Amino acid sequence: MKQIRSSLLASLILGAFTYSSQAIEVFNNGKTDFNIEGNVSVFFVKNDEFSEISDGFSRYLFHTSHTMTNDWKALAKLEWGVQVSNTDNQIVVNHNGLTSTGPSEDNVWLRQGYVGVAHDKYGSFTMGKQWGVTYNITGVTDVFDIFGAEAAGVYNFGTDGGFSGTGRAEQAMQYNWSNDKLTIGVQYQATEEIIDLAALGDDEPEAIVNFSNSYGFSLVYQAPYSIGLGIGYNKAKISLSQQPLNNVSSLNDISISAHITYSHLRAKGFQMSLVYAAMENHEWNDAGKVMNKSTGIELHSSYRFDNDIALVLGFNSLKDDSKADFGSNGLFHKKYIVVGAKYHWIEEFHLYTEFKIDSSTASDQGVDLSEDAFGIGMAYEF
Repeated sequence: MKQIRSSLLASLILGAFTYSSQAIEVFNNGKTDFNIEGNVSVFFVKNDEFSEISDGFSRYLFHTSHTMTNDWKALAKLEWGVQVSNTDNQIVVNHNGLTSTGPSEDNVWLRQGYVGVAHDKYGSFTMGKQWGVTYNITGVTDVFDIFGAEAAGVYNFGTDGGFSGTGRAEQAMQYNWSNDKLTIGVQYQATEEIIDLAALGDDEPEAIVNFSNSYGFSLVYQAPYSIGLGIGYNKAKISLSQQPLNNVSSLNDISISAHITYSHLRAKGFQMSLVYAAMENHEWNDAGKVMNKSTGIELHSSYRFDNDIALVLGFNSLKDDSKADFGSNGLFHKKYIVVGAKYHWIEEFHLYTEFKIDSSTASDQGVDLSEDAFGIGMAYEF
């Protein structure tokens, strides 16, 4: 039982819901260990207007731990994103590579960095930039190679979710505990950050969002028959300045998420993950307006055959449920299906292709927002 708890705790601490790999152990003297992990993914993607070679989830990380007294361990993790292909960001398809303020202009940028203590029985306490505890819920569908992760509010306002705490949370303190059935996460985030929505893609300075402190929690239960159930809650204080800029509103940024899973990502046979998110003032629409109410659905499913070929089917739906508040008219609906396949040559290397069949509708009924696309690529993990 102790070994099972240790495995679950290590998985929880490292936040490896996307593509976990076998770490390269650089040093281990029985008391101190130092490990390197990473992955490189590059794909070709094309839609009606553009085609380019782009980066997937390329990154590398160091993590280390040191045994202390009374079975406690000190731990630390540093992770950097890497741009291995020179792109101009004309097609933005993968939010997991974003920095805290959008696509990075640098070749290397910090994704995570934290320090903490852990105990097999009492759990872990960590401080720094790390996956938010609600990613324990929403991260189960953030596993596509190219598309997806656009509906559950993980990477809200075009960032890595660091300011709200739902993605890679900035300045966060966390307590995590798990046993063989249950995982609990609690988070407090002490941050004061500003996002200018115009700088993230809108043509005019329609809104400025000022984030204040936030908190969140998550609960994941491993039920019988390989079924997983989870629920999460995240709340941040925000001040929203709209045109005219002297019109300032103090609001709550709320995200309530839940998931159900069957089996796990790389298992043979059928696997499924479904996420539902109800959000208030947590996302923006295609016109750069904050949606005071929105709902998100993300689905990832796959079937892996004995020959290590897997067929993938997914769905993303982000719907604006707002009324007239803040200029959001409730017409925006980002909606698309993902159909794909991958071949696991070995567990550390796979080839993949994905097709996005888009039926999105814009805030302006005269605008066609749908954008079908397809991509093909390869990924290596170490």
